[in-house]
Amino acid sequence: MIMKTKINIQKAALIAMMALAGTATFAQHRHHAHIRHYGHYRPAVVTIATRPTATVHISNQLSKKDRLDMALAYLKTNKSLSISKYSKMTGLASTTAEAELDAFAFNKNIPIRMVLKGKKKLYVV
Repeated sequence: MIMKTKINIQKAALIAMMALAGTATFAQHRHHAHIRHYGHYRPAVVTIATRPTATVHISNQLSKKDRLDMALAYLKTNKSLSISKYSKMTGLASTTAEAELDAFAFNKNIPIRMVLKGKKKLYVV
């Protein structure tokens, strides 16, 4: 649902930018055939600058509970969860993802545990 909304907003933004570019192009070429009487070709250029009427901020950030649910759901079907995989799933930076997974692992009420495999940290249920 969130992804579909994001795609629709991107499409709307693209259409709006194309419309604005088309308007500016039309305004610049509207006087293309204008020739002054003294023989010099000098087109009159009119540039129209427009601004968006409303600014909308969209946040795709998930809550910590949502991210925990995602991690648990992933671990139900997979043996382990890496920091990079969790970072890609949630959109967090890898250092933030690692800190959050460590916090989940150290919380005794959450079934996620940390396992070291060489230098790599993995998280399991």
